[in-house]
Amino acid sequence: MSLETFKSYLLSERIDLAILISPDSNITYFTSLVPTQAILTISKNSAKLHLSLLDKKTKIKDIEIKELSKKLEDNLTSYKAKKIGINKEVLTVKDYEKLNEIFPKASFVDIKSKLSELRSRKSEENLEKITKACRITTTAFNLLIQELTKGNLKTEQEVAFYLEKEIKNRGAELAFPTIVGTGRNSAVPHHITSTAKLQKGFLQLDFGAKWQNYCSDMSRVLYLGKPNKEELKIYQLLLGVQERAIEQVRAEKPYKEIDTKVRKQLGKYAKYFIHGLGHGVGIDIHEAPVYSQDRIQSGQIFTIEPGIYLPNKFGLRIEDTLYFDGIKTTNLTNSATKSLKTIRRP
Repeated sequence: MSLETFKSYLLSERIDLAILISPDSNITYFTSLVPTQAILTISKNSAKLHLSLLDKKTKIKDIEIKELSKKLEDNLTSYKAKKIGINKEVLTVKDYEKLNEIFPKASFVDIKSKLSELRSRKSEENLEKITKACRITTTAFNLLIQELTKGNLKTEQEVAFYLEKEIKNRGAELAFPTIVGTGRNSAVPHHITSTAKLQKGFLQLDFGAKWQNYCSDMSRVLYLGKPNKEELKIYQLLLGVQERAIEQVRAEKPYKEIDTKVRKQLGKYAKYFIHGLGHGVGIDIHEAPVYSQDRIQSGQIFTIEPGIYLPNKFGLRIEDTLYFDGIKTTNLTNSATKSLKTIRRP
């Protein structure tokens, strides 16, 4: 359906040919493949996937499979096009210059916006895959809580490896490198998981499974030991803000309106919320909708993930993957508790 919709777009915009070149994830969107190297060409009448011999040859409905030639021009010389659609977001300068040589009389237009628009509204099949990815993610988290109580996991890396093992044991891949931050490390949103030993205090987790090319994203916080009153107060503040933000989702509302409200509700801690409120999720872990510019639409899947990061102390982030059907918002990661779990280690 998405391919036919895109073909209609090409026709309406009088674009003769769209050319997508690896590693453009839109190739995966249209073909459900993650090729080693490929070129996907789409016109109003046809679609062809030029696929490397390194990849398994397969059949794809409405897409002709051809062998990928080493030289870019050998894959494209049969095409006659005056107006060509390209994705400037990922097309390299080298390939763009080569396309200009192959089609010296053609004009090139950026089709990124249309591709983002298509991908931002998920089909039932997309939703099923992301829901499965979320289910695997929450299962891994729930098992981690049990494992931590045994005292077998000693470092950030061991926690990450455990989560990743449970994800992969269920036939999924990783959506992105797992983030585990203990103590002060949790105050760095994109902390690189290390061999640091687990210590008393907050343990920040950010991870996700990928099922059949579609991602999930979830952040949770655990506490090793017993938190003091201030720590509990800050956590409860963040949790309340995150849950109210989810309740604010409405059709056509600008995402940035919710972001603004979240910062107001954080009060004096707003200055410690140093990233955006969320992002779209799909084939890429970060894709449309974009919070700074888009409005909420039916069929979108996105995260809401406020955080508080106190330098050299600790950091907290609570994140869920959400689906909006035009009326209600469904939390796809709701089977993983958000109440602050305290782990008393042996």
